[in-house]
Amino acid sequence: MNQFTIYDLLNLKTRTYIYLMSLTSLVFLQTFCTNVCPFIDGLRPEQLFRNLVFIFIAHLIYREILYYSFRNQRKNISLPRQAYFLSMISWVLAGCTAFILHDTLYPEFPISSHLKIFSSYITLGAAILSQIEYILFEKRYKEISKNSNFTIFNEKISQRIIETFLIFTIAPIATLLLIVRRFNLDGVVDMHVTLEMVYIGLLMIMSAIVLAIVFGRVLKEDTKTIMSNIKNIENGNYINTKVINRPDELGEISYAIKNMSSSINEGLNKINNLNEEIISTQKEVVYAMGEIAETRSKETGNHVKRVAEYSKILALKLGLPEKEAELLKLASPMHDIGKVGIPDNILNKPGKLTVEEFEVMKTHAQLGFDMLKHSDKPILKAAAIVSKEHHEKYNGKGYPKGLKGEEIHIYGRITAVADVFDALGSDRVYKKAWDDEKIFNLFKEETGEHFCPKVIDAFFSSLDEIFEIRKRFKDT
Repeated sequence: MNQFTIYDLLNLKTRTYIYLMSLTSLVFLQTFCTNVCPFIDGLRPEQLFRNLVFIFIAHLIYREILYYSFRNQRKNISLPRQAYFLSMISWVLAGCTAFILHDTLYPEFPISSHLKIFSSYITLGAAILSQIEYILFEKRYKEISKNSNFTIFNEKISQRIIETFLIFTIAPIATLLLIVRRFNLDGVVDMHVTLEMVYIGLLMIMSAIVLAIVFGRVLKEDTKTIMSNIKNIENGNYINTKVINRPDELGEISYAIKNMSSSINEGLNKINNLNEEIISTQKEVVYAMGEIAETRSKETGNHVKRVAEYSKILALKLGLPEKEAELLKLASPMHDIGKVGIPDNILNKPGKLTVEEFEVMKTHAQLGFDMLKHSDKPILKAAAIVSKEHHEKYNGKGYPKGLKGEEIHIYGRITAVADVFDALGSDRVYKKAWDDEKIFNLFKEETGEHFCPKVIDAFFSSLDEIFEIRKRFKDT
């Protein structure tokens, strides 16, 4: 957030409004002072006006000194509220100046007379006019901070309302009591009436304080409910939002938040359903593409299903997270997708391939990777890895890159074992299925050579599950 200063608030328009209010207050103060104090009422109008103008000038000086001294925003307080406090202080200083001036000029006046002058600045200035100035500061701040946002919210609307409520209750009553007191001293109003007014005034003030506190607490609780609703939404809890049953803006806000929360929840459910549908479609496409590759080489589509299930079993046995094991299961059917680029006379040759033909056959690993490498989808990215590395050998003598040991991605090492086990155990155009013992012996012989030792250990410790998969997806 940009660091504004008090001077950013005090543009020409705002200053004009503030000083016009201060100037206008002279007229009110002249009448007020004569009404509350018979001694001041005895001064000639020009004397009273002269004194008020002097205090007015002093007040302007106090303002400017305060605005300059505290122009930079203080921590944990908003700039409009800081300016509001400075205005209150300037009015209090003006009241003190009025007290000292009258005590100096008119030492024969009783101290109560000077206190009434002081109270007029507190009542009118520090209380009522400062509230109006506060509104001007807030309005100006909104204008200059359109491109900024508050990041610290440590001021309470309930506190602001209580302040305003009490000020606009206590200030008029205090003024009325001062006037009644003056006329009581003049004998116009007897003591009984004065006491009645004091009693009623105190009763109204106490009622205002109680009402302000109760209202503030209710407002605070309702605000907490709204903030709790917003916090729930931030934390992804779109169900437990509460509505405040009140017919004003807070009730409307809470109702809008609940509707928004419900809409977000419905939207997320739709998105989740759509994501599940997309993932399901991706699975079907992956299996279909894997089956296409196998069909071209005259092999059953169940081969890719079995390899997928074997790969997940081995991944879990090796300690991969469930989510990653599931990803490998979805990706492994694409391990031979590159075979779609191999000519039929080589792909489906019933006998042993020549050296030249085998070199062509070996290109299917790189072809598959090149087909899938541009995708940013997790399934296809994993499939690209599997396609490229499932023919790499642990001793570095595999293809296409001759990777060695753990240079080979774990997906490639797992799929290599799953693919070879199922391929050797199935009939192909160029061979008959091997029996299990023969396959197991080969795995033991090729541990650390063709196959990763950890994957082979996981394979032999998972035979029951692997046999169950083979039985479930048996070729027909």
